[in-house]
Amino acid sequence: MTAQPSRRALLLGSAAGVAALGVVASQESDAAETAAGTAASTHALPVSHDAALHAARRLSYGATPALVAKIRSMGVSAWVDEQLSGAPDLNATLHGTGLASLPLPPNVMNQAMGYAGHYGITDLQAQTFAKAAFGDNQLFEVLVEVFTNHLSIFGPTWAPQKAQDDTLVIRKHVLGSFADMLAASAQSPAMLLYLNQAYSIGSDPNENYARELMELHTVGVNGGYTQRDVHNAALALTGLTVDPNTGDFAYNPQWHHVGPVRVMGWHSANSDQSKGKDVALSLVSYLAHHPSTARRIATKLVRRLVADNPPAALVASAAAVYRVNGTQIVPVVKHIIASKAFQQSWGQKSQRPYEWFVQAVRVLGVQPSPTLATDGGAVVNQLRQLGQAPFEWSPPNGYPDNVTAYASTSTMLARWNAAQHLVHGSINGLQKPGYAALLGSPAPTTAGALVDRLATRLVGGRARAGLKQGVLTGVGLKATHVVTQAAAEGLVPPMAALLLSSPEAMVR
Repeated sequence: MTAQPSRRALLLGSAAGVAALGVVASQESDAAETAAGTAASTHALPVSHDAALHAARRLSYGATPALVAKIRSMGVSAWVDEQLSGAPDLNATLHGTGLASLPLPPNVMNQAMGYAGHYGITDLQAQTFAKAAFGDNQLFEVLVEVFTNHLSIFGPTWAPQKAQDDTLVIRKHVLGSFADMLAASAQSPAMLLYLNQAYSIGSDPNENYARELMELHTVGVNGGYTQRDVHNAALALTGLTVDPNTGDFAYNPQWHHVGPVRVMGWHSANSDQSKGKDVALSLVSYLAHHPSTARRIATKLVRRLVADNPPAALVASAAAVYRVNGTQIVPVVKHIIASKAFQQSWGQKSQRPYEWFVQAVRVLGVQPSPTLATDGGAVVNQLRQLGQAPFEWSPPNGYPDNVTAYASTSTMLARWNAAQHLVHGSINGLQKPGYAALLGSPAPTTAGALVDRLATRLVGGRARAGLKQGVLTGVGLKATHVVTQAAAEGLVPPMAALLLSSPEAMVR
């Protein structure tokens, strides 16, 4: 019988693996230092130049052996075309909770959630996780997260409204044009309530949504607008509100300001209250097509897909593609993925907490249990402890997309704990991994070979000497120690937890 290592031994073993690689987590407050620090730390990690593995890591939520094999067989370009085709993901729908996807008015959704025993944002969070972890449309889900963060809404306060927003704003338009997505967002009850637009009237305009529309959603803080532009935008947007009876979008012409308005290079006579909605959406369209918005969207996509410090040349060319294609998102994404900068960006991105957790679920082969469909609260709580539960970033600027924003001892400890919970199947809603399946056939016969087998599955390649020794130290064995099938299965949980806590497992 193989002795089970203590919790202290596991932590020491994990620390040994990290220290052997000479990688130290740090936090930087200055943006320039963040970019430089990110590049330095990620390049120090072991990376693979395998194009299929690179694409699977960067364009999905976990490079499972099956996914890597599929990309290798199809080719990266063909796989990307398939991912962005808009075909329904029946597998994700099967494993999701379902309720949050129904296109119901918010007030009706709120009642339905109550009848089903789902309260708050948890239902949507669990479904979002399920689609990323168990669905086939991986790149689609990655893009959904990008634009969910771009048009960020704090979900816990506006749960039914955010469920509608997720379906009708983000998911409906993420493979279409950003202009259409932004127009839908400007008519989203979740957004109008979150940023106080629902209460903005001509005699007393609220500038909150107008300001964030320009500063965060479109041209950016350095996009060339002034305080007068913010005020005029707020006037142009008055009347966009929420029907108190249904909770759905409504336009109230009596609340719309009448009179000439000018915002940057856009202007309108704005002389008819009955046409105020058209005026507001004309402004939104102008901002969506603005060159500064093109740069902003391109920067976010390049940062997400290529590097924390986006290459300027690729940002410029991607922005040009955005404008030539009338704000269509898919051509921009394909342009970025086809670029040499993407193809050579091995090791320039690291897993944020949410990505790391979903990746761990996928590479471990964890399957959902029936309770995930009825109560995903345990999974959501785990993500909350990691510091990145979906829709829970309170400010309107969305979760940061760089590694240093999440680099802390508390985050590291949370990952170690989450790895332990996953490998032992102790998270409600998720099954225990199949240890025999992780071993493969024939099973390794030595402890050293077992580390290599698990590393290939969990981190994409044979463990380097330092990490391998760290894992072996953690379980108290030498590489030559002979293990039986039963003993090997008993060693899978502690070894897998250590490997998932390693720097290699953080590479995206």
